[in-house]
Amino acid sequence: MIKTIFINPPSEKGRKLIRNFDCATESKGDYLYQPYDFLLLSSHFEDEEFELIDAIAENLNFQQTMSFIDQRQANYFIVAMADTNWSEDFNFLRHLRERYPQKAIFVFGDAFIDKNTIELIKKYANGVFSNPLEISVETLDSARFDDWISEAGFVSENTYSRSDLKKPKQVSINYPKHHRFLLKNYKWPFSRHFKYTTVFTAWGCPYSCSYCVVAKFPNIYRPYEEILSELDNIKSSGLKEIYMGDRSFGLPRSNTIELLKGMISRKYNFSWSTYFHPNQYDPELLELMRQSGCHTLIIGIESHNFKSLKKYGRHMKEDRFYALLKHAKKIGIDICGDFIIGLPNETREDIHKTIKLSKELNIDYASFNIAAPLAGSSLREEAKKDGRIAPGEENHFDSFGYHKVLSNGVLTGEEILNLRNQAVKDFYFNPRYLFKSLFRIHSLEHLTIQIQEMLQILLKTK
Repeated sequence: MIKTIFINPPSEKGRKLIRNFDCATESKGDYLYQPYDFLLLSSHFEDEEFELIDAIAENLNFQQTMSFIDQRQANYFIVAMADTNWSEDFNFLRHLRERYPQKAIFVFGDAFIDKNTIELIKKYANGVFSNPLEISVETLDSARFDDWISEAGFVSENTYSRSDLKKPKQVSINYPKHHRFLLKNYKWPFSRHFKYTTVFTAWGCPYSCSYCVVAKFPNIYRPYEEILSELDNIKSSGLKEIYMGDRSFGLPRSNTIELLKGMISRKYNFSWSTYFHPNQYDPELLELMRQSGCHTLIIGIESHNFKSLKKYGRHMKEDRFYALLKHAKKIGIDICGDFIIGLPNETREDIHKTIKLSKELNIDYASFNIAAPLAGSSLREEAKKDGRIAPGEENHFDSFGYHKVLSNGVLTGEEILNLRNQAVKDFYFNPRYLFKSLFRIHSLEHLTIQIQEMLQILLKTK
């Protein structure tokens, strides 16, 4: 019997939304991540106890999604919601509650970092998940339609403000059901194979960059023995590509070293990529990552002015950063740099310097993100204090600039969006970069993925 239905709601405007616990955004290219928080949640259920309805990946509208739900019997629903698409997502939740007044409904999403948003949905949901690793299915089973749940794994009064958020905490879960999350429309832009899956060695983040909402989430990791068993299972399924979904792969270091040595000794031969903080770089760690199959690192560079980032709690050691770039290039690991355009009080000249840096570093990819006042970030609080966001206008921002872009106090939102689009064009659409890219191609499959991404980036950059 199906115990629960996981629901990634539709977008009536056709947006390629990616809804996560910590941060929701929209695809800047052709990619659409696996709904990896649902993937982690699947570890708490037997294979036959849940079903996924991903209306984004399957291009379902509201009526089709509801029809799909109506055809199944389930004890409860788990719904992903996004701050950037709040009006539509809230409307979907209200309709789901009206249609199933006696069913338990649980929600998660970045919007719920805001206490006001939680109060708004209390009449429609039974509880808000705070992370996917510590959920108690027994708690869900015992929930009544009029309960409001707030305990381990759920949002409570101090979830996003605890003093011990960054203290490492080890947890164990069962295998996520990877074989249930392999829809053909799931694409990871750095993959070298079409079909891939996501593995988390850790969840949350050990760092405290205040412009990033992940700083509000706990620092949780899994024992390496458990992850190796999960990888055994993935290997037996024939999958070759993995996205290590950690927000900052490599911590705790001792746990990671044992994991990498195990991946090498077991000869998995996976092809994989991940996010990586430059401060974690050391030669031994990077060599083991490469030997175990790592081919791409996404690192937060953010701005040309590293010192200016310290006020946001971003402390990057420049010597390690440049040593990482040099070592990665030597051993054949590609680098994608993440950059932020339009931080408070940045001038046009500052942003041009960041664009210039992106081209001078000889990195392989770049992601240019607009400084958005997301729920839980210091950028939102700062904008509310100085009046750039009026009460009731907090929602609908995202790092892509789909709906609206906020002024940074010097430049208008339109100017910031134009500079972001200029950054994309300057980095990607020049003969030197395109020629260099040809030498990174490893197969026809890899070439097809790269072309698809490039075409979508071009179409979405005005």
